[in-house]
Amino acid sequence: MKKRLLSAVLSVCMIFTLFVNVNADTNSDIASFVTRLYEICLDRAPDQGGLDNWVNNLRNGSISGSDAARGFIFSSEFSGRNYDNRTFVMYLYRAMFGREADDTGLTAWTGSLDLGMSREAVFNGFTGSAEWASICSAYGINPGSASSGSSSANAGIDEFVSHMYSGFLGRTADPVGLSDWRGRLSSGRTTGFEAAYGFMHSQEFLSRAASMSNTAIVTVFYNTFLGRNPSASEVSSYTSRMTSNLNANLEMLFLSFANSDEFVSYCESRGIVPGAGNGSSIISDADVTALFSNSLLIGSSTTVGFNLYFNSYGRGIMGDVTVCSRVSYSLLNDMTTRTSYIPMLNGTPMSARDLIRTSGAPYAFICMGTNDIQNGVVQRYCTWLDDIRSVNPDTVIFIEACTPSLDNHPNNRDIRALNEGMREYCDTHAGFYFIDIYTPLADSNGVLQSRYCSDGNVHITYAGYAEWIDTLADYVREYIYEQRIAGNELHF
Repeated sequence: MKKRLLSAVLSVCMIFTLFVNVNADTNSDIASFVTRLYEICLDRAPDQGGLDNWVNNLRNGSISGSDAARGFIFSSEFSGRNYDNRTFVMYLYRAMFGREADDTGLTAWTGSLDLGMSREAVFNGFTGSAEWASICSAYGINPGSASSGSSSANAGIDEFVSHMYSGFLGRTADPVGLSDWRGRLSSGRTTGFEAAYGFMHSQEFLSRAASMSNTAIVTVFYNTFLGRNPSASEVSSYTSRMTSNLNANLEMLFLSFANSDEFVSYCESRGIVPGAGNGSSIISDADVTALFSNSLLIGSSTTVGFNLYFNSYGRGIMGDVTVCSRVSYSLLNDMTTRTSYIPMLNGTPMSARDLIRTSGAPYAFICMGTNDIQNGVVQRYCTWLDDIRSVNPDTVIFIEACTPSLDNHPNNRDIRALNEGMREYCDTHAGFYFIDIYTPLADSNGVLQSRYCSDGNVHITYAGYAEWIDTLADYVREYIYEQRIAGNELHF
């Protein structure tokens, strides 16, 4: 300890000696400048190769004094010491100004860091000062300036990003990461909502969170999004809703905080597009695929076409969804178990309720098609769905709208009536969800668009299946988002 303290004192003394010695030849001056950065920032003498490289680049003007200082201050070797904000500022004064920090400056810069200003922004404050320009001039070096991306217009964005780093990752922002996020947020390519989601889903934070208590995790969210510690009642309100599923807990907390008025205001005051309320946009394709891969797709001949589409174009976002379909499949055939007209699972014909039960799939998509269009079909459907639920109480069931016909056989008016009846059923029965496939496939007259029709009647072209899949994926993305904001566990 005493040896390290003596080394620090000698290093500080050497700073003053180096700053006074400004009349030597240019190479010697620049070498002294670089040596100072090595000794103060890295606490070691320079290696010859590194010293020569810095000196040559500074002498020929390919880099400025600010560039050199930035290279040392934000190097992994210096950053890896994890100095607190006050110590970081003290090192800036020593390394860049060759003196100890004055009380006023030390207090002001440390306070700014504590409030969320980035370390790069503070560094730029030093490189933009008259004192820095004078010092570089004495060494025959171009002082340079703050990095081009860190204007005062970006100060609020830098503060936002630094808050994400310190809150979620427990460290200061690295220059490359800060610059990348700054560019995305300032251009509007990334919203505050999406940026925060990216930090929360980083492996770095997930690793931290895995060893944190629920109370500690809630505190992180309050610190990061609201800039304060939570009260005991606020902690209790959130921890009472948390389960043993870490990912579900994080999603619930994130969506609650990121949709808060405080977060929206925080983003807007810093020139950042909040993006809150558009949560489904952050649900990844991988999550959508994971849900489909744990699902059954049950239906008639229009559903048979999915396998044909997959054979030609691949499964894509539908992943490993299990397609259980049969030509001429209908509600009547299912209820009477006419084996030649009902789908099979592993070679065995089964009714829909048995397909779901036997497979154990947590999700099922049902689209029976136009074979069921006849009087009284809505009530029969409701009875049939009640029976499926009695055997599969925990399965999430998505009822897909019956698709339109091109020639009005069956009549699209009757198809729409069935769809409306199914929408009402899903709205009043837990665990059932209605997906409107009819509208994206229909034209302005309510009939199947000709480019989506393969036979002049009800069967679908590959372009139609592409549209169908996009519609399903968008709905599933919304479903996942809604479940996560509610704190419900997903089964994939």
